[in-house]
Amino acid sequence: MQAKQGQLPILTPIRGIAALIVAFFHARLILFPQWKEAIAGVTQFLENGYLWVDIFFMLSGFVMMHVYQPAFANGSNLPRWRAFLWLRFSRIYPLFFITFTVLFLWEYYKSQHQIGFYGGALFEAWGASGIPPFAGPFNRTEAILPNLLLLNGITSQPLSWNIAGWSLSIEWLCYLVFPLLVLAMRPSAKRSAWVPFAVFMTVGTLVYLKGNLDITATYQAFLRGLCGFSFGMWLCRIQISVRAKHWMNQDILLVVLIAALMTVLHFSTTDSTTMITYVLFALLVLAGAHQIQRPSVMQSVLDNRITQYLGDISYSIYLWHTVILLAGVEIIHHINPDWTTWWYAQTDGPTLIMGILAFTVLLLAVSAMSYHLIERPVMKWLRRLGGTQRAIQVSQM
Repeated sequence: MQAKQGQLPILTPIRGIAALIVAFFHARLILFPQWKEAIAGVTQFLENGYLWVDIFFMLSGFVMMHVYQPAFANGSNLPRWRAFLWLRFSRIYPLFFITFTVLFLWEYYKSQHQIGFYGGALFEAWGASGIPPFAGPFNRTEAILPNLLLLNGITSQPLSWNIAGWSLSIEWLCYLVFPLLVLAMRPSAKRSAWVPFAVFMTVGTLVYLKGNLDITATYQAFLRGLCGFSFGMWLCRIQISVRAKHWMNQDILLVVLIAALMTVLHFSTTDSTTMITYVLFALLVLAGAHQIQRPSVMQSVLDNRITQYLGDISYSIYLWHTVILLAGVEIIHHINPDWTTWWYAQTDGPTLIMGILAFTVLLLAVSAMSYHLIERPVMKWLRRLGGTQRAIQVSQM
């Protein structure tokens, strides 16, 4: 497929696929908990779905370096830094704020009608049902301000409101230090080899301390995100020779990388397999960014109109899936509790497949409307308002 000018091949589809995996990672707890153990008994792929957030950070760092590095290569100043932050703010904040507002309004409605929290059968089993509005487990009053300020990812509070939003908080903090990171990596990738060393030391320490990389709060969440973001930036600095690029543009490389990822994520993660997954993500980003247009089965599968569009709407997928899951299940339960009672009693395969299809269709439909009616128009309006409209048509991360 012909890429748009300035676009990085395959990275956009990768982001779309990753967004769907994260969506199903959360759906297994709220929408499909009755099948959770059965699926985990066959494969741990969904249980390990949280790791795909790390490829988001890598992709973001790579794209930011690819697009903005020339603007900061010789230093920064306040107007340039401010313009950069406005461009990024106009990209990530409006939709985040809208999804937060939807959840807030639903929580307010619950408070006016004495509706307690309902998150499905698994949360009931955990004793987390019936919690009063604005008291938890996610939509808490004390978490409102940190969310609005995009500080929700570094507080000591657990996940709150739009539970996917913690990573946006970390992403925003990475944007704040991006000019400094560009200067730190101004030498060649070889001369800044301390970056991957520092990244692997830090990530390895986090995994060792936590037992996994599912870290979504405090300074450790910031370190997790900063590592992926910085690593992605460093990957962008690697100069690929013509010979190496020719070798990278073989289907066999993509097949091996994807097969290796599927194999590692099929099993329960350990410290070592988590680090292997991290390396495989990095290699997939690097290889994907250096693909050139050619007759290829893998490119046809990974980079086509459908996967490109999936990547385009991936940000909406990422933010709306939690709203659909958290508010959607509560609304259905409020309208008719018998429906949710019936649903969570189902355990057969065909019902699971129909449920997955229904959730996927609804999520994609909402995300597509959000992308065209909210996400893109508001971003363009804010950029015009801020006087920073720029024709940047890379991955809309």
